[in-house]
Amino acid sequence: MDWLFNWSNWLILGFVLLALELIIPGVLIMWWGFSAILLAILVWLLPDLSVSIQISGFAILAIVFSLIWWKYQHAKDKQDDKSTSLNSREQSMIGMQGIIVEILENGVARGKFGDTTWRVMGTGLNLGDKVQVQRVDGITLYVTKMVE
Repeated sequence: MDWLFNWSNWLILGFVLLALELIIPGVLIMWWGFSAILLAILVWLLPDLSVSIQISGFAILAIVFSLIWWKYQHAKDKQDDKSTSLNSREQSMIGMQGIIVEILENGVARGKFGDTTWRVMGTGLNLGDKVQVQRVDGITLYVTKMVE
């Protein structure tokens, strides 16, 4: 059985796993392939490693590489979620231009942006004023008048 666990077979396994990553996307198989290649180098350098150490080393390397990748990707995904306005209509409103269509009380008005009216707040707003959204707080758009 020792003939099965030599460096060349670990190298072949590594490249097979890397090739599988191309066919079955998921990124995890790639790290198993890199683990097998790294183990092939280790077995080449230390040919007397027992089969149990080789298998344990492969399992440990695969788990460590996978966890490191998951932690990196998870942190990156969380950062990307904070900076995207995808599926956040309110945040995508910043910079949009609209027209005041109704004046309410206490500096509050209704503005038309595209085909929807929004609650807007700003200073010195009058009917027909062109405004631009500066920030969003819940369902309220804070706007400034545009100079014509």
